[in-house]
Amino acid sequence: MAYTWWVYLHVAGALVFVAAHGVSMGVALRLRGERDPRRIMALLDVSSTSISGLYVGLVLLLTGGIVAGFVGDWWGQGWIWVALGTLVALMIFMYVVASPYYKRLRTIVGAMAEGSEAVSDQRLAELLAGPRAMLLTVVGLLGLLFILYLMFFKPF
Repeated sequence: MAYTWWVYLHVAGALVFVAAHGVSMGVALRLRGERDPRRIMALLDVSSTSISGLYVGLVLLLTGGIVAGFVGDWWGQGWIWVALGTLVALMIFMYVVASPYYKRLRTIVGAMAEGSEAVSDQRLAELLAGPRAMLLTVVGLLGLLFILYLMFFKPF
């Protein structure tokens, strides 16, 4: 019975994580077509606000998954290690790829919103139209689907 509750916590945490991250993903995709610096800043603020929910979900899914791994005696199987490694790799990838992009975007639109002409509309458009949002979306979705595959089918 305890095992089922830990798995429930793990899945509930995953749902919270994905819901909160979905906001950021939606914002990233919406930003590609936006050019007004004030609207861009507002969208970035919405994305930043959702990040706290992401971390709550991450703590719940890790806690539930790790404890369920012990209760269910899964730690001797390879799939659980690969799933955990994939999650860590995804987190590192997202941080390395997304953080500098959003920092640069915030700097540019902040300067533009304050009336600075040091940054051109063309440079902003190039940054927003780049492949970063799609890359993050595709890698994140494929990574999560791979983890889901490992959890359901336990191939090794």
